[in-house]
Amino acid sequence: MTQRMASGFQNALGRVLTVTVTLMVCGAAAAAVIGGFSLITAQGDVSPGVAAPRTSVGVMAVEPAPGYTVIRRFTGQVEAAARTDLGFELGGRITDVLVDEGDVVAARTVLARLDTSALIPERAALEAELAALAADAEMARLTLARNDALTERGFRSVAAQDDARLTLARAEAGMTAVRARIAGVDVQLEKSVLIAPYPARIGARMADPGQTAVAGQTVLVLFDTGPARARVGLPPELVAGLTVGDTVTIALGGAELQATLRQIRPDLDPNTRSQSVVVTLPEGAAPVLGDTVALFLTQTLHDPGFWAPLSALREGARGSWSVMAIEATEQGDRTLPAAVEVIHSDGGRVFLRGDLPPGARIVAEAPDRVAPGQLVLALSE
Repeated sequence: MTQRMASGFQNALGRVLTVTVTLMVCGAAAAAVIGGFSLITAQGDVSPGVAAPRTSVGVMAVEPAPGYTVIRRFTGQVEAAARTDLGFELGGRITDVLVDEGDVVAARTVLARLDTSALIPERAALEAELAALAADAEMARLTLARNDALTERGFRSVAAQDDARLTLARAEAGMTAVRARIAGVDVQLEKSVLIAPYPARIGARMADPGQTAVAGQTVLVLFDTGPARARVGLPPELVAGLTVGDTVTIALGGAELQATLRQIRPDLDPNTRSQSVVVTLPEGAAPVLGDTVALFLTQTLHDPGFWAPLSALREGARGSWSVMAIEATEQGDRTLPAAVEVIHSDGGRVFLRGDLPPGARIVAEAPDRVAPGQLVLALSE
């Protein structure tokens, strides 16, 4: 009995000690936490911590503009001042082609000839016939003169006089007809020779001696040696602002030149719906015919907005764009995102539309370095 009581006492004493130790440990931990918190609070009240340095950003002021100008580029083609596909009006065998591709010829230069061996004897025969008719006319003229004299003396009748007069008229009419036939042969001889209609450069040679050419077949292609031109198709709304004689800028062979607007066509191309203009290239340009030329026109678009550097843009979701505006607060300059719309891009600049008041400041470069609502050190550029 005594041993059992002693054992129970020991067990109870162990439980009491365990609880006591546990409570002491918990109390010590709580005291440490409370003491540390009090110390931190006390230190905060006495000596505030040093704030982190603010990020420096370059800012620019928004300057509204009523619109912007763009330089538009239009492509055209170089062409000669005149091009002629030259051929014989009559068919026949070609005997001579006196020029070759690339040759430069003066106006009225003989270029090619047809075989005229059949026309020469025909013309000679007509000349002989004309001479015979001239002799008949002379005889009729003499006969008429004699009959007139005899009729006045009463030795010839009026009928004989009329017959002599009609014989002379018939001979003269025959002579007129033969002269017309000779003129026709001369025209054929003239049309059997190709002559340069203007100072020209030979383009293509499409026939050779010995070849039989049909009427109208192209034998030589000629290009005028005068200043070359360029034909460019433009939108009608841009052509409305141009006048014949205006000076325009073109790019040819990697160089920019000043050309003169020569012609404006009044119609639209049915395929491109553009209006063609022709510009005269400057002297000494010496372009290759058929080469590509570019014409530059400045167009003003009336669309309010403001210019900003490309580096000021922030890309958002679904293709949206924004800029980081600077808002002045009591604590200092704070960043604030502002949605914008890109209207035009010009190299390193963009023309934007957005709800930003005049004079508003935006981060000009690397707006992604700062977060919305962040206090920054704004530096004007």
